[in-house]
Amino acid sequence: KTIINMGGILTMDLSTLVKMSNTYGSNPAYVLAGGGNTSVKDDTTLYVKGSGTQLATIKAEEFVEMSRARLNEIMKTDYPEDDVKRESLYLADVMAAVTDADKTKRPSVEALHVHPTLVNGLTCGKGAKELSEQLLGKDVLWIDICKPGYTLARICYEKMNAYKEEYGKDVQVLLLQNHGIFVAANTVEEIGALFDGVISKLEKQ
Repeated sequence: KTIINMGGILTMDLSTLVKMSNTYGSNPAYVLAGGGNTSVKDDTTLYVKGSGTQLATIKAEEFVEMSRARLNEIMKTDYPEDDVKRESLYLADVMAAVTDADKTKRPSVEALHVHPTLVNGLTCGKGAKELSEQLLGKDVLWIDICKPGYTLARICYEKMNAYKEEYGKDVQVLLLQNHGIFVAANTVEEIGALFDGVISKLEKQ
């Protein structure tokens, strides 16, 4: 799976996000069937693909508006150790962060991805972590397999913060074991360059 997250300040309108989503969503090299997620954020709001929608055909009104402040609070919350209780409370907090006027829309659980077969061949393979480091270097952050939902979000949050502290910059590409790739950038062009960089290195192997 691939998550495409337009980071930084919202310098494009939703029509640009829709166009990018449709482009990647209709390309079987990146997305198969209805998978994948895209999002964009401004100073206060995250616009994320609605659950049950398809990138190939998604429209602007099918993105869900969410409060970034409330989403940030989730990462500061101590949830119960019990899996069922933790995920139930986490989901409730995620839904409480929805500010969209249409309360029937639900954000995708993975708010920030697409499904390139070539990348999945790496992330699902034997010795994937070592191979990804060998092929892609330190510009890519590896995330070991873990439970989805809050656990995954928390691990990504902590590892991304640690990466920034060590390297003095935000990581833009994450590889998730047995899952796929997350990409974050400020422009559509930069997202394309990041994808092309990863794919071209894998193709050479």
